[in-house]
Order: sequence, then C-alpha cells, then structure tokens
Amino acid sequence: MSVHKPAILMQGVRIRRGGSWLLNGIDWRVEPGEQWALLGPNGAGKSTLLTLAAATTHPTAGTVELLGERMGRTDVRRLRERIGVVEARLDRKLDESYDVATIVLTGATGTRIPLWERYDEQVKDRADVLLELFGCADLAGRPLGICSQGERQRILLARALMSAPRLLLLDEPAAALDLPAREALVAALEALAASDPELTTVLATHHLEELPRSTTHALLLHGGELVASGPVEESLTSETLSRCFAIPIEITRRDGRWLAHAPAGWRRG
Repeated sequence: MSVHKPAILMQGVRIRRGGSWLLNGIDWRVEPGEQWALLGPNGAGKSTLLTLAAATTHPTAGTVELLGERMGRTDVRRLRERIGVVEARLDRKLDESYDVATIVLTGATGTRIPLWERYDEQVKDRADVLLELFGCADLAGRPLGICSQGERQRILLARALMSAPRLLLLDEPAAALDLPAREALVAALEALAASDPELTTVLATHHLEELPRSTTHALLLHGGELVASGPVEESLTSETLSRCFAIPIEITRRDGRWLAHAPAGWRRG
C-alpha cells in the first residue's frame, strides 16, 4: 500500500544571507494536484522560496521535502528531473536560432542544445501534444528569436513539461506580457490543470489578475515571513492582501478571476 506524501513540505524554514533573513519561520505543505499562487511585493522572498521548491537552494535552518524526498538526504540532480521550472527570461539563455519544436524537445533532456540521439518518436510525439495544448503548434518550425514574448512563455511552459514533472514552478511567467499574451498564458495554465489534474503547480506573481481560475490555494509573503497560507477562499482576502502589500487593498472576484485595487481616495503616506 502506497503512503501519501506531499509535493512540498517545509517546516521551520529559514534562509540567511549576510546579516539578513530572506525567509524566516516558513511552514508550508502542498498536496499533489494543488494549484498554488505565491504572492508578495518585491523583496518578500518569493523567488527565494521557489529556489527551495526547485531543489536548487538549501535552507539555513529547517527541513524541506520535495516529492517525498528530504533535501540533504537525496540526489538533488535526480530530484530536479521531476521538477519543471519556468523562469522569467529563461528564453534569453537558449539559442534563439533553434526552431520552436527543437527548443521544446530540449526540455526532455534538460539541456540548452538538442541531444538528438535521445529523442525517439515517443518524445517527439509528446512535444507535438504539448505544443498543441498551448496553442503553439503553428509555431513549430519558427525560430525562437522571432517569436513574441507571449509566444515564448507558452513555448517555455511546453518545454518545462517535456520531462513529465510532478511539480511545476512558475516565477512571474506573465512579466512583460501585454494583455492578450497574458490572457493566452492564463488560458494555457487552465488547460494544463484540466489535462493533468495530478500535476502540482506554484505560480509566483505580484498581480492577482495573472492567476488562473484553476488556482486552489495561496501563500502570501511579506519581509520573508508568512502572512497567510491555505485554500484561496481563506487565504486570499482583502485583509490578508492588505497586510501582505502594506497598503489598503480591496479584492473582488468575477467569473472565477481575481481583481485587486486600492480603495477610492487612498494615497500613500
């Protein structure tokens, strides 16, 4: 009989850099199949928390378990193969002369250059399916360098899923996207949640408008400390978001999407 294990389990996590605590006293449990939003202002610790979840950073104190593996007691290289990451500006690290289909294929080997001998028909078929899922099938033969920013983000999402990860981390994937591109990305994330309900995702952002309807939970950070964590109905409220961003904020929800704004007449300081 298999034992159920969380996708992410952090207990008493702290990270210190120089004389500052980037994260302080973080307890976080994420179950398989949950779709998390990670919210907070600049410097709140979102990206630092994602590096822990990506198994690329170890905590100064506390314990981190990812996909049932305890950090410090497992081969992190193998663990990282089960974790997909979409970072802002990752595309700038890739060779833009490669066509989109090739870029997506490199996700199967986690390399920046294609390893053609390792891409059999099954791997190529998976690339085709993912490109279709994210509305990029017609871009397959186009060089990455002439794709729009919105197209690039959906291409990178397909690439991150080539290794069939069980945990997907997205660090501000909608940064620098215009409205149509943002909405296309949100639609792609909703399609992904529907097509693979056991995949766990964590999406870091500053903006509630970037959250897909499929979001189930939220974690809010301020100054490296936890403000709220849990199901969106409980953790994502006007009161918690106001504490998170240290200004009065009102939240509304329409058609399953969130909107946030300061109340009329509010002025800083």
